[in-house]
Amino acid sequence: MTATDIAASPASRKIWRLAIGIVVFILLYTGAWYFAAHQIKTRLATMLANGANGLSGECDSMDVRGFPFRIGLFCDTVRIDDTRLAASGSFGALRSAAQVYQPGHAVIELDGPAEIRVSPGLSMSADWALMHGSLQANLDGLDHTSIASDKLAGTLLMTGTGESLGFATKHSEIHMRRNGPDLDAAYSVAGLDIKPGTGKSLLPLIDASLDMTLVDRGSLLDAGGPPPNALYNSKGEMRNLTLDLGNGMVGTVTGPFSIDGEGFISGEFSVTLKNIEGWRQNLTKAFPDEEGTVLINNIANMLTALADGKNESTVKLNVRDGTAFLAFIPIGVLPQL
Repeated sequence: MTATDIAASPASRKIWRLAIGIVVFILLYTGAWYFAAHQIKTRLATMLANGANGLSGECDSMDVRGFPFRIGLFCDTVRIDDTRLAASGSFGALRSAAQVYQPGHAVIELDGPAEIRVSPGLSMSADWALMHGSLQANLDGLDHTSIASDKLAGTLLMTGTGESLGFATKHSEIHMRRNGPDLDAAYSVAGLDIKPGTGKSLLPLIDASLDMTLVDRGSLLDAGGPPPNALYNSKGEMRNLTLDLGNGMVGTVTGPFSIDGEGFISGEFSVTLKNIEGWRQNLTKAFPDEEGTVLINNIANMLTALADGKNESTVKLNVRDGTAFLAFIPIGVLPQL
């Protein structure tokens, strides 16, 4: 059999067709990948420059990488301005990646330092060892998202008064997801340290966790971000809020709540406080002014009395239009959202 006969055999033709098909697929795939990368760069740059929905920004040295199996956005620095919320922020390098077969699911890393400004008169500077997140997007926006950070530290500054508050954490996480029309949110922080200005720590290191649902607020994850006052006229359920200061000092809060059209919170909460005396001692050190000390001592004495002298108490805390009541006695005012 001659070479011509072999090349013309059915098996050889199938191999050649397969080889040609593979080459054509690679060329088409490569062209589609680079076309998608170009579209991402041009459309994102246009959106950030035009300020769609009040949101504008810059992505310095924007690039799309990851060929052949991933696709992701890279920036040397990031700047965001939100005119709706009167807020702006600048950050370090951004890196992201998504599998080409699942582009709606992306992982992200963001470097510090960060500078965030919110009008009127609030600014924050922060840095961290590692900040990474993941998101699952759909045509309407985000389905769920998570952000975690290690060794986050920074300072909050009230530019009008010059007062500042320093903070540092060992690890923190925030998770949000749509649950039908509702929004589920969870937050945890380990080793939170709070300091006024350059002073000493206000409290022992705090471990805290939050688990809650906001009814009919799944739209907060819609494309374009939440509008101003998005939490007004809403209601929800605090499934668990826990503060742990160590040495048995643990406080938990559960219960339903609502937020009115002016941002005031109302609700009926079950509050459990363990090691009441420990809380008293630490809070009076943190707030040594006479008014604060009197209020803390009165609350501690009331809790101890309600618990028949025990060092642990569970009580009902009623909040009406931002004012908290314990046994019909006002004990504090929650800030307006």
